[in-house]
This record gives sequence, C-alpha cells and structure tokens, in this order.
Amino acid sequence: MENHSPAGYLEKISSPIPGFRTDLIPGAASSIMTMSNVKNLISHTLVVGLLFVLIFVSGCTDTSEPPITTAATQTSVVPVTSGTPDASVTKKIPATTITSGNPDCSSGQTLCDGSCIDTQNNSKHCGKCGNECNESEPCSEGTCLSWTGSWIDPVGWEYELTQAGTLVNGTDYYKKIIISGTTSGNPPRFTGTWTWQKSGKSFYGTFDMAPDGKSFTGGLLGKQSLTYTREED
Repeated sequence: MENHSPAGYLEKISSPIPGFRTDLIPGAASSIMTMSNVKNLISHTLVVGLLFVLIFVSGCTDTSEPPITTAATQTSVVPVTSGTPDASVTKKIPATTITSGNPDCSSGQTLCDGSCIDTQNNSKHCGKCGNECNESEPCSEGTCLSWTGSWIDPVGWEYELTQAGTLVNGTDYYKKIIISGTTSGNPPRFTGTWTWQKSGKSFYGTFDMAPDGKSFTGGLLGKQSLTYTREED
C-alpha cells in the first residue's frame, strides 16, 4: 500500500527514479543528497516543534498547589495557682480591696486600708481608720458603744457598770444594788436584773442605750422609766 504520510512523500521524492542514471547528469547526485537532507531537516523540525508545544502547554498549566490558609486560632492563658515552674500565678484580691490609685469614696465614707468604709458603723474602723471596738461592742455614730463606765440617774445616784463580751455587771456607788445581765443589738440593749442586797429582792428590767452612747433609758418591771447619763471622764 502506498504511504501518503509526509515521511512517505519525502521518501518517494528522495528515491532515485528507476533506470535514471544520475551519473550522467551533473549535480544530480548532489541534488538527491540534498533532498535527503531536507527530509532529515523536516523530521528534526517536527520533533523540535512537538517538544516546544509540550513545553508551552506545560508552562501554561498551573500545577502549583493553592495557598493554604491557616485559620486563626485564639488561645487563652489559664492562670495556674500550683507550684509548676514558669506557670502563671494569680492572687485573689478581695472585692472590697482597691488596689489602683486613690479612689474617690462616696459621701459619708472614708478610705481605710484601700477600701471605702463608713466609719460611723464599722467596728473595725469606728470613728476613724484603725479604731477597732472591743468584742461585742457595736459601732454607732462613730463611737464604740459599751456599758462600761459611770452612770448617774436623775437624782444623782451613781452606778458603775462593766462589760465583758455580752455580759454586763455592776453596782451602785454604795454597793447596795447588784446589776447583772446581757447586751445585744446596735444600739445595744441591756436586759437583766437589779437586786437589792439588803432585802434580796430582784427586779427585771430592760434598758436601751442612745445611739451616741451618752445615755440609756429604761426601767425596772413595775417601776418608772428613767434616763441614766454617762459621766464624762
């Protein structure tokens, strides 16, 4: 079968014609050799062209991988209170403690130990910072209220009272009356008995101290209510 491909055509035109003597024609042999060279040149050109096409196609094709986007991650540092080396250590600060600057306390409050305090009723800072009341002594109007002290009734009779915790004891100036009872509340209320040593009779009574601690008012059961005034030092 006849080959109609470009290679077959080149082979056909480069083959000597049967019965044709190329030696009788000057330059014929060189012409035939030239046509053979042309065949080789075209073959090489086709190969080179094919390689060029392959390189061009591969160059236009994006074989690179798409960029990888790393999602932003949010991390949080968890304070560690253990003894682990290089670990964050937190210190709990009481809510009432103010650690930054000098805060402006609201009206009626005083800055004590970094906290705003109402010194009118705070038993740790009563009346001023650092003035601490004794046990069971409430702070009222900036004064530690205690039953301890000397008290005088309206007729000038004097009584001496002492307070230890919630217990209150005392006697009159002439030691004819024994007083004993307990205190509670703010302002404090004394509840107890007054006993006359000569007769042995006891009377139950309730007495309320004034908010400023300068007096108390009350009476024994069945007796008239009286006001007793604290004797100033």
